[in-house]
Amino acid sequence: MRPATDLRSARLAAAAVLQAELASRVPSARTTVRPDGELEVRVEPSELRQAAEVLRTAGSHPLNYLSCVSGVDWPDRGVIEVVYTLHSMPDPSTKASLRSEVARDADPPVLPSLAEVWPTAGFQEREVYDLLGVRFEGHPDLRRILLDESFVGYPLRKDFVDTRPPRRRVTREDYQP
Repeated sequence: MRPATDLRSARLAAAAVLQAELASRVPSARTTVRPDGELEVRVEPSELRQAAEVLRTAGSHPLNYLSCVSGVDWPDRGVIEVVYTLHSMPDPSTKASLRSEVARDADPPVLPSLAEVWPTAGFQEREVYDLLGVRFEGHPDLRRILLDESFVGYPLRKDFVDTRPPRRRVTREDYQP
Protein backbone atom coordinates (compact mmCIF):
# COMPACT_ATOMS: atom_id res chain seq x y z
CA MET A 1 0.00 0.00 0.00
CA ARG A 2 1.24 3.46 -0.90
CA PRO A 3 1.89 6.05 1.78
CA ALA A 4 -0.65 8.88 1.78
CA THR A 5 1.83 11.44 0.40
CA ASP A 6 2.69 9.19 -2.57
CA LEU A 7 -1.00 8.62 -3.28
CA ARG A 8 -1.67 12.36 -3.15
CA SER A 9 1.26 13.07 -5.47
CA ALA A 10 0.07 10.42 -7.94
CA ARG A 11 -3.46 11.83 -7.88
CA LEU A 12 -2.20 15.38 -8.39
CA ALA A 13 -0.11 14.30 -11.39
CA ALA A 14 -3.03 12.39 -12.91
CA ALA A 15 -5.37 15.33 -12.28
CA ALA A 16 -2.99 17.65 -14.16
CA VAL A 17 -3.00 15.29 -17.17
CA LEU A 18 -6.80 15.04 -17.12
CA GLN A 19 -7.18 18.83 -16.77
CA ALA A 20 -4.97 19.38 -19.83
CA GLU A 21 -6.92 16.81 -21.84
CA LEU A 22 -10.24 18.40 -20.90
CA ALA A 23 -8.97 21.93 -21.59
CA SER A 24 -8.07 20.95 -25.15
CA ARG A 25 -11.24 18.95 -25.94
CA VAL A 26 -13.96 20.48 -23.70
CA PRO A 27 -12.76 24.06 -23.11
CA SER A 28 -15.80 25.15 -21.11
CA ALA A 29 -15.40 22.38 -18.51
CA ARG A 30 -14.63 23.81 -15.09
CA THR A 31 -12.09 21.72 -13.21
CA THR A 32 -10.95 21.84 -9.61
CA VAL A 33 -8.36 19.69 -7.89
CA ARG A 34 -9.31 18.93 -4.30
CA PRO A 35 -6.58 18.91 -1.62
CA ASP A 36 -6.43 15.09 -1.72
CA GLY A 37 -5.75 15.19 -5.47
CA GLU A 38 -9.19 14.14 -6.69
CA LEU A 39 -10.35 15.99 -9.79
CA GLU A 40 -13.80 17.60 -9.89
CA VAL A 41 -15.19 18.34 -13.34
CA ARG A 42 -18.30 20.51 -13.79
CA VAL A 43 -19.97 20.74 -17.18
CA GLU A 44 -23.20 21.98 -18.69
CA PRO A 45 -25.72 19.24 -19.56
CA SER A 46 -25.07 19.74 -23.29
CA GLU A 47 -21.37 18.85 -22.78
CA LEU A 48 -21.80 16.00 -20.30
CA ARG A 49 -21.47 13.21 -22.86
CA GLN A 50 -18.43 14.77 -24.53
CA ALA A 51 -16.64 15.26 -21.19
CA ALA A 52 -17.47 11.68 -20.19
CA GLU A 53 -15.95 10.29 -23.39
CA VAL A 54 -12.80 12.39 -22.90
CA LEU A 55 -12.39 11.15 -19.31
CA ARG A 56 -13.06 7.52 -20.28
CA THR A 57 -10.32 7.49 -22.91
CA ALA A 58 -7.81 9.99 -21.47
CA GLY A 59 -4.27 8.79 -22.26
CA SER A 60 -2.43 7.05 -19.43
CA HIS A 61 -5.21 7.76 -16.90
CA PRO A 62 -8.46 6.54 -18.49
CA LEU A 63 -11.34 6.75 -16.05
CA ASN A 64 -12.89 3.52 -17.24
CA TYR A 65 -14.66 2.48 -14.04
CA LEU A 66 -17.86 4.18 -12.90
CA SER A 67 -18.47 3.37 -9.24
CA CYS A 68 -21.45 5.57 -8.45
CA VAL A 69 -24.07 7.87 -9.93
CA SER A 70 -25.79 10.00 -7.33
CA GLY A 71 -28.11 12.95 -7.30
CA VAL A 72 -28.33 15.88 -4.92
CA ASP A 73 -31.33 18.18 -4.62
CA TRP A 74 -30.35 21.82 -4.00
CA PRO A 75 -33.70 23.63 -3.62
CA ASP A 76 -32.05 26.88 -2.45
CA ARG A 77 -30.05 26.98 -5.71
CA GLY A 78 -32.97 25.63 -7.78
CA VAL A 79 -30.97 22.73 -9.23
CA ILE A 80 -30.52 18.99 -9.03
CA GLU A 81 -26.88 17.98 -9.34
CA VAL A 82 -25.94 14.58 -10.76
CA VAL A 83 -22.50 13.27 -9.80
CA TYR A 84 -20.63 10.47 -11.57
CA THR A 85 -17.76 9.07 -9.45
CA LEU A 86 -14.99 7.69 -11.68
CA HIS A 87 -11.86 5.62 -11.17
CA SER A 88 -9.06 4.36 -13.39
CA MET A 89 -8.44 0.62 -13.48
CA PRO A 90 -4.92 0.92 -14.96
CA ASP A 91 -4.00 3.51 -12.31
CA PRO A 92 -6.09 3.01 -9.13
CA SER A 93 -4.78 6.25 -7.62
CA THR A 94 -6.69 8.27 -10.25
CA LYS A 95 -10.15 9.38 -9.20
CA ALA A 96 -12.54 12.06 -10.42
CA SER A 97 -16.10 13.23 -10.13
CA LEU A 98 -18.03 14.43 -13.16
CA ARG A 99 -20.86 16.79 -12.20
CA SER A 100 -23.70 18.45 -14.05
CA GLU A 101 -26.67 20.47 -12.83
CA VAL A 102 -30.18 20.70 -14.20
CA ALA A 103 -32.97 23.08 -13.17
CA ARG A 104 -35.18 21.33 -10.63
CA ASP A 105 -38.31 23.13 -11.83
CA ALA A 106 -37.87 21.89 -15.41
CA ASP A 107 -40.68 19.53 -16.35
CA PRO A 108 -38.94 17.10 -16.39
CA PRO A 109 -35.27 17.82 -15.62
CA VAL A 110 -33.26 16.21 -18.44
CA LEU A 111 -29.63 15.12 -18.79
CA PRO A 112 -28.04 12.94 -21.47
CA SER A 113 -27.56 9.32 -20.45
CA LEU A 114 -24.02 8.03 -20.04
CA ALA A 115 -25.05 4.36 -20.17
CA GLU A 116 -23.29 3.96 -23.53
CA VAL A 117 -20.06 5.41 -22.11
CA TRP A 118 -20.12 3.36 -18.89
CA PRO A 119 -22.65 0.47 -19.04
CA THR A 120 -22.90 0.42 -15.23
CA ALA A 121 -24.57 3.82 -15.43
CA GLY A 122 -27.72 2.09 -16.67
CA PHE A 123 -29.05 0.92 -13.32
CA GLN A 124 -27.67 3.88 -11.40
CA GLU A 125 -29.28 6.45 -13.69
CA ARG A 126 -32.57 4.60 -13.24
CA GLU A 127 -32.19 5.04 -9.48
CA VAL A 128 -31.61 8.80 -9.84
CA TYR A 129 -34.64 8.97 -12.15
CA ASP A 130 -36.77 7.00 -9.70
CA LEU A 131 -35.84 8.97 -6.58
CA LEU A 132 -35.21 12.50 -7.94
CA GLY A 133 -37.10 12.62 -11.24
CA VAL A 134 -34.16 13.38 -13.56
CA ARG A 135 -34.83 11.95 -17.03
CA PHE A 136 -31.79 10.61 -18.87
CA GLU A 137 -32.22 11.22 -22.58
CA GLY A 138 -31.10 8.24 -24.66
CA HIS A 139 -31.22 5.77 -21.75
CA PRO A 140 -31.96 2.26 -23.07
CA ASP A 141 -34.51 1.34 -20.34
CA LEU A 142 -35.55 4.34 -18.24
CA ARG A 143 -38.21 3.15 -15.82
CA ARG A 144 -38.58 2.98 -12.06
CA ILE A 145 -36.23 0.55 -10.37
CA LEU A 146 -36.98 0.86 -6.62
CA LEU A 147 -40.54 2.15 -6.42
CA ASP A 148 -43.76 0.89 -7.94
CA GLU A 149 -44.77 2.48 -11.24
CA SER A 150 -47.89 3.87 -9.53
CA PHE A 151 -45.85 5.75 -6.87
CA VAL A 152 -46.40 9.51 -7.14
CA GLY A 153 -43.49 11.86 -6.59
CA TYR A 154 -39.74 11.64 -6.04
CA PRO A 155 -38.86 10.83 -2.41
CA LEU A 156 -35.31 12.23 -2.37
CA ARG A 157 -36.42 15.72 -3.31
CA LYS A 158 -36.34 18.03 -0.33
CA ASP A 159 -39.92 19.19 -0.93
CA PHE A 160 -41.39 15.65 -1.13
CA VAL A 161 -44.35 15.04 1.18
CA ASP A 162 -45.51 11.46 1.66
CA THR A 163 -49.30 11.54 1.48
CA ARG A 164 -49.80 7.81 1.91
CA PRO A 165 -51.65 6.75 5.06
CA PRO A 166 -49.34 5.77 7.93
CA ARG A 167 -48.65 2.08 8.42
CA ARG A 168 -48.73 0.28 11.72
CA ARG A 169 -45.23 -0.69 12.75
CA VAL A 170 -44.68 -4.43 13.16
CA THR A 171 -42.89 -5.27 16.41
CA ARG A 172 -41.52 -8.37 18.05
CA GLU A 173 -44.71 -8.73 20.11
CA ASP A 174 -46.68 -9.34 16.89
CA TYR A 175 -44.82 -12.61 16.50
CA GLN A 176 -45.09 -13.82 20.10
CA PRO A 177 -47.62 -16.65 20.77
